[in-house]
Amino acid sequence: MKVCLCTISYREKLLEVALAAAQRVQFQAVELWGREPHVPEEYDESRIRGIRAAAEERGLKLPVFGSYLYFGKTQHKDDNVTLVDTLHNAHGLRTPIVRVWASDVGSSKATPEVWKCVIEEAQQACHRAAKMNVVFAAEMHDGTLADTGPTARRLVEEVNRPNFRLNFQVGNYDQEDQLQRLEEVLPYVVHMHCQNFVKGNGDGQYKRVQIADGFVDYPSLLGRLKANGYAGHVAVEFAAEEGDNKEQSLRKDLEYLSAF
Repeated sequence: MKVCLCTISYREKLLEVALAAAQRVQFQAVELWGREPHVPEEYDESRIRGIRAAAEERGLKLPVFGSYLYFGKTQHKDDNVTLVDTLHNAHGLRTPIVRVWASDVGSSKATPEVWKCVIEEAQQACHRAAKMNVVFAAEMHDGTLADTGPTARRLVEEVNRPNFRLNFQVGNYDQEDQLQRLEEVLPYVVHMHCQNFVKGNGDGQYKRVQIADGFVDYPSLLGRLKANGYAGHVAVEFAAEEGDNKEQSLRKDLEYLSAF
């Protein structure tokens, strides 16, 4: 299993800080966060070239660009992320996979019009991206059409393009068994975000912990991926601890995931 670090784990720092930390912890790759101060939303050729060079100097591969390109957005109307800028960024960074978002409304509230808009925009984008050998990976996230296993599968099958796939991550804990969530979409997963939690002290909130320690059964999830021939990356998205223990926390997650 190939493991990478999401630079969003250092979202409050300059990208150079995240890259330096990834190198010290001994990650081999990073998923670039598509927001300032890491990657500009609007394409800037000189900055993108510099980002690529900075990663290469540290021996870090760039398998995924974590963009904020929304298909069929309803709420983020003032977001200035465009398909053209996103594809230029991916091309300049030479990232084969681009994380995208299937609207900004949950599947249970989405109207047929929202579904239609998302599917049509995704199909049009895939046509342009295919010319650049870019694969879009819709993130399985709350507040999107890909918030459950069945709706994420429906999304991919209705877009029906070979370069439209999924970025799997756990979620919807009270409604879905996480292994079944993965089974629903297993053929379409090209990237995975890893995070784990325990329930808080009676407040209904979840507390982030090391990936090995929470209620999500990662041995089962990763074992199923491996058995299905998964050849992509699994990403440590956030550190379980901040401050002086942050790099030690990331190192624990890297070692744990690398054992699969």
